[in-house]
Amino acid sequence: MKWTGGINVIDTREPGRQCFTLLHATSDAQGVLQWPRDEQQFVACGAGYYDSKLVAQFTLASFEGRVAGQQTVLNKPVPVIEIEALYRFSDCTQGSENSPECYSGYLQPQKP
Repeated sequence: MKWTGGINVIDTREPGRQCFTLLHATSDAQGVLQWPRDEQQFVACGAGYYDSKLVAQFTLASFEGRVAGQQTVLNKPVPVIEIEALYRFSDCTQGSENSPECYSGYLQPQKP
């Protein structure tokens, strides 16, 4: 299953694991991200750590994985996704293709 959103919070919950709390987004027919009015959130967790130059607060990303549980965020139950793959969207509208904010593609976690 694929989940897409903007990262709000990044934290370490256990040694060797990183979790992200995201504002959920959907895609329209052209693939443009749409933000639901009811501000749905989800959490994605996985082994290892992602480069902080590429994955930070406000980064747009898609997570492939399975629902592994549930937790409460802002007093609402939200799904927790076990990360199988993380895809980072580019933050560039213009600029150098070599800068970290311009990178778009799948990322591999760094092992602890």
